Amino acid sequence: MTGTLPGADVRGFYLALGIELPGWAKREAPVRCFADPDAHAHGDRDPSCSVNVDSGPWHCWGCGAAGGAYDAALARGLSARDAIDLMIAHGLAVRRPGRPERTRVAAPKSGGERPPGRVPAAMSRAALDVDERWLAEARARLASLVWPPRVLRAKQACVWSRATLLELGCGWERGRVIIPIRDGHGGLRGLLRYAPSHERAPKVLAARGTRLGLVPHPCTESSTWLLLVEGPPDMISARSRGLPAIAVPGDDAWEAQWAQLFARRHVSVVFDCDRAGREAAARIATDLKAAGVRGSVVDLARSRADGHDLTEWLAERESLGGPPLRRALGEPGARPRARAPAAGH
Repeated sequence: MTGTLPGADVRGFYLALGIELPGWAKREAPVRCFADPDAHAHGDRDPSCSVNVDSGPWHCWGCGAAGGAYDAALARGLSARDAIDLMIAHGLAVRRPGRPERTRVAAPKSGGERPPGRVPAAMSRAALDVDERWLAEARARLASLVWPPRVLRAKQACVWSRATLLELGCGWERGRVIIPIRDGHGGLRGLLRYAPSHERAPKVLAARGTRLGLVPHPCTESSTWLLLVEGPPDMISARSRGLPAIAVPGDDAWEAQWAQLFARRHVSVVFDCDRAGREAAARIATDLKAAGVRGSVVDLARSRADGHDLTEWLAERESLGGPPLRRALGEPGARPRARAPAAGH
């Protein structure tokens, strides 16, 4: 292996890891820390890390973590072999003479799981390592829990409904909420393990073989108005309050082709109150408009930039329900209807 080669696709390499480098950055691109976000206040919601867009090395000015492209891949959960193959695919390294192309992918570190992001093409061929039977057992564990479990954040405990989680097909495993990802026909295409309370472990782990997608799939939702929110936790909060929400896996995981799935709908894009969330919401709104989808961006608190999210916003408006809540989130012509059930019932 050598250093970065002429013509290397540094942006494409980081994008494959689920780390989108801002297009306006010419040399040093600011991103949120991906090495140890839990070492930062609010999980490093604001960029504290910089990536050199010419050659790929990175450095977090908050926690001190640093390294090259190879280290970035390891930090995102790839195995050493996967990291090298991804570097070769994007021109950051060359294959040694006589070394054959790989036909199977070694399991990532941490028990076959990896933090979610855009899954490299080579990894997407791996078979999903969970099935419907395993998921049914996880749902049974969720149904038997004392509710709410102590690991939930205070705002989540206030808003989340176990009935909503079970309706979504979610489960429970060792302090993590199990969130399935399905296609438009109900087929299982992936699984996320979300830890509401986390120290140094990743907040979200994707099962090996997971293909990311919207949760739940828009084709399964009959409402003509949809909320498009940042992450499954906010989606669970919204649906616990009777709101038809669809989750994008994260602020850097949106795929432009997903806009077509919202045809003939009105979409309110509601992301976190920080730079990354607002930039992602603007990108999504642009893609929706290009696809002929009606919609708008709803900023929950224009004066805030601390990562204030939909779950917190809903918890602060516990008494607000029905049409006022829906109008505040951008539903056109909301009509009176019964108040949503209280969380936890």
